Parts: sequence; structure tokens; C-alpha cells
Amino acid sequence: MAAATTPTDFEDNNPFAGADDLATDQLQSTDHFAAAVDGSSSTDPGDKSQRSMVDGFPSFRDSYDTSSHVDSDSAEPVAGKSSYSSQIEQMLTENPNLEILIIGAGKNQEGSGGGYIMYAVKTGALVVRRRYSEFESLRSALTRLFPTLIVPPIPEKHTMSDYAAKPTKAREDLKIIEHRQRMLAVFLNRCRAMRQIRSHQVFQKFLDPNVSWIEVLNSAPLTLIPKYVLRAPPLNTAAPTPGHAYLPVPPASARLREGDGIEFQAAEAHAKEYEIVLSGGIDRVNKRILRKYGDIAAALAEYGARLNAWSLNESNSLAAAIEKVGQAVDSTYIATECLIQSLSESFSEPLGESAQFASVVKAVLKYRHQKALQYEMTLSSLNTKKDVLFGLERTEMESQRINDYLLHRDNDGGANGMQGTADASINPSDIENSQPTYEYAGATEEDAVPKTMENGDDGQSTATIRSSVNDDELFPPTHAESSSMTAPSKPTRRSNGFKFPGIGKLSDAIHGIVDVDPEATRRNNIGKTREEIAIFETALQVADSDLRQASESVKADLARYQKTKSQDLRKIMIAYAKCHIEWARKNLEAWEEAKAHVDKITVK
Repeated sequence: MAAATTPTDFEDNNPFAGADDLATDQLQSTDHFAAAVDGSSSTDPGDKSQRSMVDGFPSFRDSYDTSSHVDSDSAEPVAGKSSYSSQIEQMLTENPNLEILIIGAGKNQEGSGGGYIMYAVKTGALVVRRRYSEFESLRSALTRLFPTLIVPPIPEKHTMSDYAAKPTKAREDLKIIEHRQRMLAVFLNRCRAMRQIRSHQVFQKFLDPNVSWIEVLNSAPLTLIPKYVLRAPPLNTAAPTPGHAYLPVPPASARLREGDGIEFQAAEAHAKEYEIVLSGGIDRVNKRILRKYGDIAAALAEYGARLNAWSLNESNSLAAAIEKVGQAVDSTYIATECLIQSLSESFSEPLGESAQFASVVKAVLKYRHQKALQYEMTLSSLNTKKDVLFGLERTEMESQRINDYLLHRDNDGGANGMQGTADASINPSDIENSQPTYEYAGATEEDAVPKTMENGDDGQSTATIRSSVNDDELFPPTHAESSSMTAPSKPTRRSNGFKFPGIGKLSDAIHGIVDVDPEATRRNNIGKTREEIAIFETALQVADSDLRQASESVKADLARYQKTKSQDLRKIMIAYAKCHIEWARKNLEAWEEAKAHVDKITVK
């Protein structure tokens, strides 16, 4: 029985299944990779695009030259390092501007099934084959390793429904493969331009043909990253400290009580607006324009064929003039097709990537927002625990005052009994001054406070100590859940009858039976609360440090991204203008030639 196909495997499967003729003629086979390694084949995607167009139209590389995007602090080659772990590390370290190419895409027939598309990635003289799902896992790994960096996007995944809707349109699928080939090369070069990513071993191993990518995904440092990346340091997620384990994970919909910083709010608002403008406005209009150009090209192709057919029915100079006009129409058709292709590669694709970048920026800002929420939640939990500890310690102090008073009373009562006289009296004012406040359920002031009596007519007062409650009534049981609650303001006398006054009182009664030593329980709760406070204080320090590091790193990378975005938009606009200028120039040349030929015929 065949194994089930997962969505990821389906995404990598060859869309040319059942169309081997197209795979052979239009898509490079796996034999191409061996030739590329030997250097006998040169199928650079930029050269391929340039050969398929009329000379003069800008290629997609004109909009994606990332050599100027390399970090200024690491653009110079690094010298003096004695050893490297791999050739890739040496090449990227000594030559940060080294361009990474995808020299072809081919069908891999290894294993069962219909095969899948592999992309040949060339770095210097080294070539490694990677499938689309491996590019996807690389980006996922980079976002977990660098949550504060704006990691470049990759081309969007096509769903199973997309393939099901168009199962036989192999030519359109070929365009998808070519689009991915270009955009995946852009992704790798944008990553190469970022110092943190370029120097990391995970990115270097992805480019190394001697490394198994599956082993990289299942080994350090990726396996050391916690399940929730929020419980790891922002700048080194693979090395969480013990304090990170106690950090809360805020819900996705949570909001800060005091609001976020103005700078980050402005950046998030700008990213949302930028995405709406590109995806909902410019991109939609651009697609409509390209469709119109396509309709014009189809009409020109038909028109040129009709003119050429007409010229066959005429003779002499008139036939030559009609044929020349038909050739001008054909030339316009070819230039229009090249314009559509050039606009797709040099304008539409960069615009789509820019819209994806806006989503990436929002994700990075969301991470920093959740780090701020972590700090706020940890601080709130710490303050709550401190309030609980204050209540427990106040209760313990009051209990200690009561114990001291009862001990003093018992000592005085025992001395009077031994003497057999009542001349050892207690001053009522002293009792009143030393009387604590009783706020426990089941004990009242009448039960707990000793009474004073006046005996005889001679004015001599004697004190008879009377206690009508035992120790269990005076010190009701406590437990961890109720220790932090505020004591009732009005004391109530415990009823002798068995009643059900409420769930809360029934719970207290049950805890009173189970809790045989309420004083020990209360002291244990105090100790546990102090330990929790120590943990929250450690977590608060970690959260504060993480928030500061995340904010600084996000600010720095936002500045880098804004600079890169400005350069990219400038190149995109220049490429857009060049495409139309070249299209107009080609058309003008063709029609001037046709006009000159027709003028000669008119003169005759």
C-alpha cells in the first residue's frame, strides 16, 4: 500500500507528472546538475531571461542586485582567521559580496512517486540541490534563531487546490518553477547580505553539499530552541537561561495596558498601510495592465498574420509595402511580449516581495510587543505575590501576639492558683491596650478578650480570668488558597449546629478538618510565597533584559530594512521606466523603417 502524501510532499512533487515531453524539452533534467558541477553548462537564470528577451530590456537582476545591501560593518573581507569549518564559511567570510546562484531546476526521480523539483544552488564552485520544502524549513529555522530580524520571505506556496484546478497546464506550472527559481535566489542573496545570518552555521550548512539538511534540523542549535521562542533570549534563542522557563506566554490577542512605544506603533501602522497599498492597490492595477498588454499582443499577432497573408495577394511594390507594415506589427508584438515578461520579472515580482516584507515586519513587531507583554505580566504577578505575602505575614504577626497574650495569661493564672489568693490582679487598662484585633471566623471579641470583675464593697478589685473558648476556636484553620484573602470585617460566632450556610463556609470546615496544624500550614505558605517571589523577581530581571535587547535589535533592523526598501523601490521604478522606454524605442524603430519603405513606394 502506498504511503499517504503529505501537503508538504505534494508541494514538492513534480507538477509535470504525465507530461514527460515538456519535462524533457522545457525543464532541465537531473543530468544538468552534473554538467553544472563540471562547469560544462552555464544556465544562469539571468542569462536565460536575457536570451529570451529583446536586447535592451532590463532583467530581473536589475531590481535584485543585493551587493549594495551588505551590512556596512561587515562588507570588507575578514582576514587573519587561521581555520574554517567548511569551504562555505571561508567563501562567505572572505567574500561577503559573493553572489549565490540557482543555476537550474530539475526533476528528481529518486525514490517512489512521480518525483519532485530540485533547485541547484551554486555558491562559488560548490553546488547543492535543495527542494522547496527545504527552503521553507530554512526560513522557519532562521525566524526562530533570529526573531528580531526581518528575515527575507520566500515565494508563496501553491496549495493542493491550485494543482487540482489546473492539473494539465504544464506550461503555467513551468512559469511557477521559473518564478521560484528567481525568487529563491533572491531570498538566499538577501540572507547572505545580513551579517548575522551569513555567519551562522545553519545558513552555511544549507549551502554545503556535504551536509544532510535533515540532520541539521534535528541537531543543535535548532533543537535547543524552546517550543515557545518567547521563553528564550532574543539575541540567542538556542541558549535560554533558567529564568526564561518562568516567563509567561502572552495570548496573541493581548494588549499592553499602557500602550506600546510611539516608534513601534508608527512602524506597525506604516507596515499595514504599505501592505494594503501594494497588495490591494498597485498589484491589482498592475495585473490588469499586464492582462491588457497580453490582449494587445495577441491582437497584434493576429493582425500581423493577416497583413502578411494580404501581401501574398498583391504584387510589385504594394505587396512589399504591406509586408513591411506586417513586419512592423510583428515587431511590435514581439516587443510587447518582452515588455510583459520584463515587467513580470522586474516589477511584479519585486512588488509581491515587498508586500511579503510588510507581513514579516508586522511579525517582528508582534514578537517585540509580546516581549513587552511578558514584562508587564511578570511585574503584575510579582506585585500580586507580594500582596499575598504581606497578608500572610500580617496574619502570622497577629497570631503571634495572641499566643504571647495567652501565654502571659496562663502564667499569671497559674501563679494565683498556687498562692491560693486573688490578690494578683490584672489591670484592665493593660488588657485593653494589649488586646489584638481578632478577624478570624468562629472567634469573637466576647469569647477571646478576658473579663474584669469588681468584688466586695471595700473597693478592692480582683480579676477573674475567664475563657469560654478553646484553642481550636480561637485559632481557626487556614490553608494556602484562603491565606491571601482579606479577613471579614465583622466577626461572627461559630454556630454549634450543623448547617450549610454556603459553599465557602463548607469549604472552610472541610479544610479545618483536614488541616490538623493550621500554624504550620500558614508558615509553609509564607515560605512557598517567598520562594515564588524570588522566582518572579528573577523572571522580571530576565524579562526586562529581553525587552531592552529586543527593542534595540528591532530598531536597528528596521533602520536597515528601511534603507534596503528605499534602494529596492528606486530600482523597481527605474526598471519599470526602462521597460516602457525600451518597448517604445523598439516600436519606433520598426515603424520608422516601415514608414520609410512606404514613403519610397508613394514617391514612385
